Amino acid sequence: MSDIATRQMLLLSLQRALLGEVHPVLRQASIEADPTSQVVRLRFEYDGNPSDAARESCSSAATEVIADFPTPWQLDEQHLSAPAPGPLSPLGFVAYRRAEAQDAA
Repeated sequence: MSDIATRQMLLLSLQRALLGEVHPVLRQASIEADPTSQVVRLRFEYDGNPSDAARESCSSAATEVIADFPTPWQLDEQHLSAPAPGPLSPLGFVAYRRAEAQDAA
């Protein structure tokens, strides 16, 4: 089996795709792949509801990621509202996490 769905390949693919696409409202971007069903999952978590521009930028990054995979791999692209300082729900591997102040309480 190809090593296309390894941790390193997934992280490199998403990190490369995010170059120039990260908006201030993006809190976290994570990725995982299921080689059995040939699905790549991407989850983008935003500080509140994302603007159309923020969502489009992350969708553009998702398109670049799935382009790294041969047919018949499919994309499961998720855009979630996760207002700070609330918890995040990452997939298997976190490729981007916004720096946030730690709760002093």
